[in-house]
Amino acid sequence: MAKLTLDLPDELRDRLDARAAAEGYDSVDAYVAGLIRDDVCDDLGAPEQLRVRSEADLAAKIQEGLDSPVSVMTDQDWADMRRRLLDRHGGR
Repeated sequence: MAKLTLDLPDELRDRLDARAAAEGYDSVDAYVAGLIRDDVCDDLGAPEQLRVRSEADLAAKIQEGLDSPVSVMTDQDWADMRRRLLDRHGGR
């Protein structure tokens, strides 16, 4: 893994510390890596409401899923899901 070193004014570092904590990250390093990843990674096709913007956002989405009603997937549900996935990715 490559290492990146940044020299930041103390005021900016303090703001980054606060933002990282508010977004649920354990460190400024993880927060900045998340920002960079979001900026340079390819869109994986997730709809906007499912995109994860922070660790806190991920935790909230997981909890939302756990709190949602349970439904049993049928063979037809799985076949439809597979067809949509193949259609989206060109049959690869």
